[in-house]
Order: sequence, then structure tokens, then C-alpha cells
Amino acid sequence: MANLHDCIQRAMDAKELDTTRGRAILSEYDQLVARYEQAMPRHQAEATAAANLKEATSKARLSRRHKVLNQLQSMQRIRNLVETSDDPLRAVRALLAHQEGFDFKGENVQALSDAMMRSVNAGLNDVMRTTGRNIFGNSHEKVMLRDLMRELHLQDSGNAKARVMADAVRHQQRRMRQMFNAHGGDIGALDDFGVSHSHDTAQIRKAGFEAWSQTVAPKLDWSRITDFRTGKPFASAAGAMPRKGYADAFLKDVYDRITTRGWDTREPSLTVGGKALYNRHAEHRVLHFKDGDAWLEYNKEFGTSDPFSAMIGGLHGMAREVAQMRVLGPNPRMGLEYASQVARKKLEIAGDAKMLAKADQSAKRARTLLAHVDGSVSAAESEGWARFFGGVRNTLTATQLGAAILSTPTDMVTISHAAAAVGMRPTNVLSRSVQLMSSSATRETAARMGYVADTLASTGQAAARFTGDVISGEFTGRLSDFVMRASGLSFWTDMNRTAFKMEFSGFLADNADRSLDDIDAPLRKLFEQRGITHQDWDLLRDVQTQFVAPNGANFITPQHWLEHQTILPRVEAEGLAMRLLMAIEEQMEFAVPTANVEMRAVTIQNNAPGSFMGELARSVTMYKSFGLSLFINQYRRFMSLPSPLDRAKYAATMASGLLLMGGLAIQLKELSKGNDPRPMNTLKFWGAAQMQGGGFSIFGDFLASETNRFGGGLAETIAGPVVSLGSSIIKPVASNARRLAEGKDSLLGRDAANFLRYNTPVASSLWYQRLAFDRLVADQVQSFLDPEAETLWKKQMRKKAKDYGTSTFWDRGALAPSRLPNFSNVGGGS
Repeated sequence: MANLHDCIQRAMDAKELDTTRGRAILSEYDQLVARYEQAMPRHQAEATAAANLKEATSKARLSRRHKVLNQLQSMQRIRNLVETSDDPLRAVRALLAHQEGFDFKGENVQALSDAMMRSVNAGLNDVMRTTGRNIFGNSHEKVMLRDLMRELHLQDSGNAKARVMADAVRHQQRRMRQMFNAHGGDIGALDDFGVSHSHDTAQIRKAGFEAWSQTVAPKLDWSRITDFRTGKPFASAAGAMPRKGYADAFLKDVYDRITTRGWDTREPSLTVGGKALYNRHAEHRVLHFKDGDAWLEYNKEFGTSDPFSAMIGGLHGMAREVAQMRVLGPNPRMGLEYASQVARKKLEIAGDAKMLAKADQSAKRARTLLAHVDGSVSAAESEGWARFFGGVRNTLTATQLGAAILSTPTDMVTISHAAAAVGMRPTNVLSRSVQLMSSSATRETAARMGYVADTLASTGQAAARFTGDVISGEFTGRLSDFVMRASGLSFWTDMNRTAFKMEFSGFLADNADRSLDDIDAPLRKLFEQRGITHQDWDLLRDVQTQFVAPNGANFITPQHWLEHQTILPRVEAEGLAMRLLMAIEEQMEFAVPTANVEMRAVTIQNNAPGSFMGELARSVTMYKSFGLSLFINQYRRFMSLPSPLDRAKYAATMASGLLLMGGLAIQLKELSKGNDPRPMNTLKFWGAAQMQGGGFSIFGDFLASETNRFGGGLAETIAGPVVSLGSSIIKPVASNARRLAEGKDSLLGRDAANFLRYNTPVASSLWYQRLAFDRLVADQVQSFLDPEAETLWKKQMRKKAKDYGTSTFWDRGALAPSRLPNFSNVGGGS
């Protein structure tokens, strides 16, 4: 009887089977036969190899069918959303990020990603509170975190609490896996999955294959690692090792995949690059460790993140992928391309020449937006330069943003307007913020509702409001995180965002006694845009699923509803809960803005970290991200209003509110720097206040002076902090070299003291201590090194009085304040 080898060869000869595919099958078949012959007769080896190949092929066929069906369903939904839109080009972008004022009833990837990540955080509140990072960037309980890692890998830690927390993590992993599979993915259940692992490519390359493989091989459980050619484990029992040749071949494949980032098996082509999400987690080349200790040892040597970040980051990564697949299909890039082509076809048929002229640029912008949404734009062109400049930005954050919290009075304006826009009472949100800041019991109630502070999961969240950067890196990342927490900005941001979500949930409960047709128009419109129907609202407002606070107040919260409703199947319930949470998240961005993804796509575009243009773009947008995002949000809301009168009212109240709160922020900053409040009877002050209120405070400096607060010019300010830092290093060196060449005394001591004054992380940054550092350290150093220090200080104070109309209550070089601040100066007095 002919064996499989002969059958495949005949199929290729008859052109019934693609030659390339046939040769690949033959190669796999021959290797399997050779392996099995060592343990069984030839005919049995051939039969076993054929059976294993058939089983593996059958599984792959079923997986592809599942993917194709989901892709077709996604294409039908996308086609309907784009074709029924008045602006198909904008509809394509609306699939990726919320477009305020645009009548689009579909979901968008960004808001859905945020909603899913928040829902994961809600389920892991206790885990994050116990094992998350403290203000110094270390785990609150290192021993508990280690035991948790052990339990997640089915290693008995002897710690009952760690076992309970491991169950909570597994529940979220299982939930994300099921949602991933429901939208076309293919991830099998694995009890000892543990946590996602992020390999340090540079470290693995440095070690080389031999050293890396010798380190990792004995740490693996080969009985849980599947040979992709057979669909069977490499070893029959835990603790057993496969033959060295097979193990080395498998590990070499993994090594090549890691060190080439997948290019070892990828052919150059004209198609849009990147692996489809549906099979990203179905790869058989996955390392499964013996236990938690083995994982921890490997991660310490070849991992890129700490265990807590690996655990939470893995779940957040899966949530982002689920969001992309739910909106765009199993292959999101293909889904976006399909949406762009549907839009173009509609415009071609309609003969809309004006819109067609924008089609190519709009499609390009949509692809850029997806790159920012899925994170692919963060792939470095040069790892070394990207890491260096990322560290510089983190250090600048720690050096210059310690007083950023003094700029946040404007949040009260945006919170009030965002609340009023959906029919809520602004005072309720503001009072809830105060309650959360002052009461741990209220914060615990919010967590039980499903509203967990972002800082528990991501310590870089607060800084991202102002920088638009992803906080990364070990030491510099911890440094910037410390400043954000120590300054109070993280806490302020968390509490305001949580307050808005809590009050929104309370507002929903207040409307629970009314049908969708009877609720107020703003809320009804919001529901309609999120695809929440009459039937959905009836399910959501069921009193049995509402959260009841200790004081008896009722709330409708997505996460609590999801875990307590019993009518809808879980998949449908997940969809409804996420749509409601998306609506809340989108409105929260108007209340407490962050550096939104659309702003980054416009300013940074596709420029990768580590490239010249990528780093320049990140420097230019650093600290300007918040202001740009605020402008985009408010402009779109302004344009979405129905009448010119409504727009005029909105613009007037928003601008006046930001103006007044911007003025308050300026005065708070002056006091923190040891100065009297600035006179408020000048156009220069109110111009600076408007800039401050709009998030561009540093440009307000140029209304009164030729330099900014750090001594930089307009060009340097536009170029951003990284360029300014380089200038602050180069200029003094060049200036002193020139003075020495001309036979003059150098000013090296003065320059060194000023560099210390403005560029010492933490000490020169935190708002409540920077004045003391300036007077007690930097001034004393300058006084010692610069014989003309006192003369220069007097000259600077005269200039400040002329430019800003204010003087100091703590004299330069003095060891203590000479008086209290002069608040009468506000009216222009002296």
C-alpha cells in the first residue's frame, strides 16, 4: 500500500496540490517518520506520522473557517456603517476613535479598548491594591507577588490569599480568551498559562543562542509544549526532556523568531505588514515554564518587565486586541482597508469629486490612526536611540512636571461642561471628587462599583495627560512616576475621573424609572450613538442588577450589571456592558482630557521612536499634547451643537471658565516660586491666563518676556523640552569656550548652578519643595561659584518686576522668607 509520501507526490504531479505546500508537507512527514522510527517499526512510524499530520491539518482547517466567518460578518457590518454614513471617509476614522458630533452608531477601537482594560482592572482591584506598585515603583508586597506568580503557574505557594488572587487573574484571562475566540481567534485553554512574557530581544541577542538555550531549556515543561508538526507534546510527562536535537531545533526556531521579530518566516510583499490577530496567540512555538520560580528566574534574566507589569500588561494587551477584532475583524488591518475601499466606492458611484480628492489622504490618516491605536507605531527604528530619548523624556518629566498639578484648576471647567452636556449636575461631580479625595470609604465603594483608579494599573497615566508619551524604562520610568505621584497629580486625575464615572452611574440610576423615549434628550442621543436600544435600556435599568451603595444610593454600572444580570448570554452581555462603558469613557475624556490618540496620529504620524523625525516629533509635542487634545475635544463639541446661539453660549462659558481658572493657576505657580501674585489688571496677565487655561502656559511667557520660564527662546519652546535640554547644555559650553578664547573670565560656576537649579529631578520639580531647593541649594551653590551672583539676582528681580509686575517674598540667596506674600499685588498694588 502506498504511503502518504507517494500520495502527496502523485497529487503534486497531477497539479492537484500546490508544489510549495506539498513539499512542506513532505518535509514534515519525512522528519516525523525519522523520529518515530527510533521507537517503532517503519510501517508504524509512517502510519503515526500520517495520522498526526492529518489531525494537525484538520485543526488548522477548522480554525481558518472560524476566522473567515468572523471576517465576513465584520465586513458586512463595516460595509453597512460606511455606506449608510453621510461622510464615508469620516466613518472610516470613526471605526478607530470617537468623532464627537458625527452621527455614527458603530463602536470604535480606542474607546472599546479603554472600556475593556477598565473592566479588567475592575476584576483585579484586590490584586492590584495588594501587589501593585507603591510611590517608589516597588510592589506593595513582594512576597505576595512572588507567591501569586507561583500559583498562576500551578505551583503551590502555601499562601491562601495568593491562591484566591490567582483565581481572579485566571478569571480575567479566561474572559479575555473567550472574547478573543468569539471574534475569530484561536486560543486553547491552558490551566498553567501563568502570565504573558515579554522577551528582552537585545539581551537574548547579546547572550547568543547557545547560552540562551542552555538557560531556558531546563526551566521548561516540555510536556506542555506542542510540536506544531504533530500537534502532540514534546515530552510525555512533566519533568521529561525531549531528545536534544528536537529541543535545540524548537528553541532555535523560537530564538530566531524573537531576535528577528518574526521576519525569519515572513516574506517581503506588497501587502500591509503585520500578523493577523486571530492567530497571534495560536502559535505552537510558546514557552511553558515548569513553575512560577522558573518563570521568575527566566524573566529576571531575559524579560523586559517586572512580574506585576507582565501580568496586567498581558491582559491589557489582550483587551486591545479583542477591541480591534470586534470592530475590524480577525485581521484588523485588512478590515480597515476594506472599510476604506467601501468608502471610496460609494464616493466614486456618487461622483463626489470634492470628497474623492480627499480619499487617499483620509485612508492614509486612518492607517496612521490604527498604528497608534494598536501600538505598532511604537516599534523602534533604533532601539538604542529610542531607549536613550525615552529616558531623557522621563527625566524631563521628573524635572519639569512636579508642579503640573497647579495647572489643574481648569479641570473644574471641563468637568462642569462635560457633565452638563449629558444632563448631569456639574456640582454633583465636583462634590463627588471632594468626597473621593477625602474618604477612603468612598474610594472603596467606587472600586466595588467597578471604577478602579488607573494609577493602580498604570503609574504613567497621570504624566501622559501632559506629555502624550508612554512612560517606560526602569529607573527613569520610576523616577517620573514618583514625581507624578508625589506631586499629587496622579491622585487628582484618578479621583476626578472616578468621580465623573460614579456620578454618571448615579445619573443613569436616577433615570431608571423612565423608558428610553422619556429620558432627557442628551442622554437619549448618547445611547442612540452607542447603539443602546430600548430593549438594552430595559435590561440595564433592572433594579435587581443595580449597585446599591452603603448609604442606600443606587447606581447603574457596566461591570456590576455584567456580573449580576442573568437574562442575556455572556457574550451578548459583554457587548452591552462594554457599549455602556464606552459611552462613559468617551464622555470622561471631555471632563478630564488626556493626550488622545487622534492628536498623536496627527502630530507624530508614523514616525517611529529612535528615528530622527520620530524623536523630533515627540519632543515637539511633549507638554503640548494636553492642550492640543483639549482643543480638539472642545472644538468638536462646539461644532456639534445645533445652532449658532448654542455654539456662542458654549464658547463664551468655556472660554471664560478656562480664562478664570487659568488665572488662578498662574497665581498658584507664582506663589510656589516664592513670588507675590501677579497684578491682574493687565492684558499681559489675562493673555497668559488664556494660554494657561488652554494648556499652552509656556507660550504665555512670551507675552511678557522674550524668553520662557526656563530661559529658552520661542524656537526652542516650539521644538520642545528635549531640544531645549540640548540647547541648555551646548550654549554654556560654547559661551564659556568663547569667553576663554577672548581672555575673559568664564561663567562656568554660574552656568553649573543654573543647570542644577532647573535640571535636578524631584528636588527642582515638586511644587511644595522646589522653592526651598532653589534658595537653600541652588542659590548657595551659585553664591559660592559666582562672585557676581548677588548683582545678577538683583538685575533679574528688576526685570521680573518690569515684565510681570511681581516681586519675591523670599529673597534670592536668603535662608528664609523675609515676609508673607503680598496679596494686594493682585489688584496692581505694590
